[in-house]
Amino acid sequence: MTTSSAPPPEARLISRLRQERVPPLSMREAARRAGMSPALWTQNEQGYRKVTQAVIIPIRATDDKLAAMALVVGATPEQLREARRDAAAVMLDKLLAAGADENGQLIEAVSQSRDFSERQKRALIEMIRRARDSTG
Repeated sequence: MTTSSAPPPEARLISRLRQERVPPLSMREAARRAGMSPALWTQNEQGYRKVTQAVIIPIRATDDKLAAMALVVGATPEQLREARRDAAAVMLDKLLAAGADENGQLIEAVSQSRDFSERQKRALIEMIRRARDSTG
């Protein structure tokens, strides 16, 4: 089965938003932030999986994966609804309503910082995790 069809609307949305970020997110980094493999992110964003050189299978992200991807790139539930992915939009609404994980954001900021050595980063991240675990 060979296909040359364009990616579905939600895949084009995710790709555009990922590339428009400043600085742009690589697929690998976006996948890490979404908690999925880079291969799965790539397949979902491109809208296909290449089985062999001649066999390409169309792919559509599951609602939960699409909601996670949308959260990473800053898509809105309305944008997912416009792409006709209502169930993913509902999931994204729930993710947004749950609020940001402040400790996770702090850990991310420390790990991306150029102001600390790797040893300092590890120590700070460990302190954040201990503080989070002790408060519930």
